[in-house]
Amino acid sequence: LMMSKKILQLPAECQFGMKLLACLGSKCDKSTLRLLMMDQKYLQKERCVKKRKQDADEIINESSMFDPAIDEGLLKEERSCYMFAHDQIQYGAYSLMLENERARLHHQIGHSILGKMSDDHVSDLLFTAVDQLNRGEIFMEEAHGRMKLAKLNLKAGEKAMSLATFLSSASYLE
Repeated sequence: LMMSKKILQLPAECQFGMKLLACLGSKCDKSTLRLLMMDQKYLQKERCVKKRKQDADEIINESSMFDPAIDEGLLKEERSCYMFAHDQIQYGAYSLMLENERARLHHQIGHSILGKMSDDHVSDLLFTAVDQLNRGEIFMEEAHGRMKLAKLNLKAGEKAMSLATFLSSASYLE
């Protein structure tokens, strides 16, 4: 609760970035975070919620966006990653969203990552995308979407098995 209050004192875009990072985990590669933040629907939605009007064509500079959180000791920047300084801070950022909002954001993150990946190129981002889609599964209403998610889970499970990460592969193949 105290961490959530501290996060709420940050600028709206910084809060949103921290929520996005919290959905992804305790840390995230800057390039992945940049990819997601460049997807304007995330920022547009957050700006509408906060009733802030800004130019949609504005170039997003995630490093300056996160400066207030870094200055407050909430986030750390190490090499090519942003990470929460403590797991309670991640929990605080994640808890600022209602369950429905979290699921919707997970769903959007998963689709955004998949949209940036080529079908023939299976990367580590596949695991991130499938994890996010699984967490946002309640927003997959049509059978076609659920079938696609099942196929993606199979693909991720097979990839995990080929990497000899059997514990991970079991979670995708359930």
